[in-house]
Amino acid sequence: MQGRTFNFNKLPLIVCLLMFFLTCVFHVSISYFQVRHQKQFSNVLLNKAEHISADISSAINAASQISSRQCDTQTINKLRVILVNYEYVHDLGLIRKGKVKCSANWGKLDKTTLLTQQLYNSSSGYDFAAEVAGVFPVKTKYDVTKRDDIIAFTVNKPFKHIDELNKHFEFKIISKNKEYVFHHYETQYQFNSKTLLPTQQVETCSTQFSYCVVTENNRPGILYFPLYISVLIICMLGLISFLIAYSLSSYFDIQSSMEFRLRRAIKNAQLYLEYQPIIDVKTNKIIGVESLVRWKDEIHGQVSPELFLGVAEQLSLYPMLAYECATKALQELAPIMKTDHGFSVAINVNAYEIENPEFLDYLHQLCSKYELRNDQVKIEITERIGLPLTLLACFALKAKKYGFKIALDDFGTGVSNLVWLTEINFDVIKIDKVFTQSITDGVKQKMILAIMSLVSELNRTVIFEGVETEDEYNFIESHNEDYQIQGWYFYKSLSLQELQSALVGNDNAQTL
Repeated sequence: MQGRTFNFNKLPLIVCLLMFFLTCVFHVSISYFQVRHQKQFSNVLLNKAEHISADISSAINAASQISSRQCDTQTINKLRVILVNYEYVHDLGLIRKGKVKCSANWGKLDKTTLLTQQLYNSSSGYDFAAEVAGVFPVKTKYDVTKRDDIIAFTVNKPFKHIDELNKHFEFKIISKNKEYVFHHYETQYQFNSKTLLPTQQVETCSTQFSYCVVTENNRPGILYFPLYISVLIICMLGLISFLIAYSLSSYFDIQSSMEFRLRRAIKNAQLYLEYQPIIDVKTNKIIGVESLVRWKDEIHGQVSPELFLGVAEQLSLYPMLAYECATKALQELAPIMKTDHGFSVAINVNAYEIENPEFLDYLHQLCSKYELRNDQVKIEITERIGLPLTLLACFALKAKKYGFKIALDDFGTGVSNLVWLTEINFDVIKIDKVFTQSITDGVKQKMILAIMSLVSELNRTVIFEGVETEDEYNFIESHNEDYQIQGWYFYKSLSLQELQSALVGNDNAQTL
């Protein structure tokens, strides 16, 4: 068998490869949507942080407009007026030498505490510290933002809602130089240690302030799901992979089947004709041909006509094939047959053509179309055909009325030989190659001679099929030069081009 077919032994390997591929696709797809979610979340968080930062910086700027900033009643009242305008600023105060002297909420502090926590100094002139305690007489911890002598207090509550939005990856607000973390959220859903897969990190930076939002996820793709769900997903992907591989195997099996490929070959006119020359024993010239349908497939190779014609009958494709072969034979041979009116073509028929009342009329129309004589067309009926003798006799009579010649093919291989000879008026009798190749057998030679004597007395054209050796040819020639032969001794079946080349030297043919 030639060509490519599906190798069923590789089905497990293909299932594994498909499963690996689908798992990768699934993993990449989930990772893609996770990254999208991280980006969307980062934008929300950054927008919130920028809003808070704008609130703080505006409050500090407003406080810096106070001309005389002393911890007196007038200054504190002005701070209080400013504070109520800003949503995210919890308190606003004045600081001297690291100590908060007063604030809008607490007024002037009797007991001031030195800020012991190191402040982060940014390039923008603002100083920051997180979770500062002990400034006021309460246990609350504040995030502080300081510029010059003005200090603003905030609490982490503005990000509480943001923290609750996500439970599956970590995120933080960090300065662009990575030196200071303004806010950090950790989740227990992330792995405590690194995995073989790289962590998905998304960084979105502010264009207004010198910080970025960084989100991290060390459970990308399929690792995102709990173990039992991941196992279930892998099992489902394995099942899908098996179904795909099985479907592919079934598809390739159908694609490589004889039935499918024959149907496509007929539809695409991929079947072709070859011509077996018929030689006149006396002159050794080609006086006609038998048209033979051939099919060479990429997978099945050169397919036997007996096989693919049987398949065509099962698929109800034979009628189309019968008409196409008859049409192509007369079309291709018309130039030769119009030049030589003694040149004939033999067309094999099956039960379909015999039972179809329109076939002979179609053949007659073809002869008229290509300007051929009907007696140049021989219709070959094989003894192997399984139709009643009366139907065959009726078909032969009708064909002869059209002017076609009738040939009995494979004579001697059936069970009704002599009856056929008496009931059907054949023009040509073709001796099967089984008898031809028995000519050199001393025991069978007498039977061959008896057959030759019988058919000669019927005054019919006799053709010996399957002549392959010089001894077979010499035996036939020595008994009757009026016989005709087919066989590899002279020619195998030829393409149209090969036949045309053989006919070029036909007039110079010599007796072997």
